[in-house]
Amino acid sequence: MTTTGNQDLTPVAGDALLIVDVQNDFLPGGSLAVPQGDDVVPLLNRYARTFRRLNLPIFASRDWHPAHHCSFQEKGGPWP
Repeated sequence: MTTTGNQDLTPVAGDALLIVDVQNDFLPGGSLAVPQGDDVVPLLNRYARTFRRLNLPIFASRDWHPAHHCSFQEKGGPWP
């Protein structure tokens, strides 16, 4: 893959797009909001369209915990 500037890319055979943890909790209004977290959405959509057009793989993952997971504050963890 080649890049020009901060946002343009030219994927080639063998490239894949990996999208990690883009979910509502990290966007404005979410329980773990990141300032300007939604700024990445249009760029990711553009990248996804490019990879789809070129028939290249796209993988998306997201972290998930059951309702009573030990990481939540109600169980003594740090997260809301």
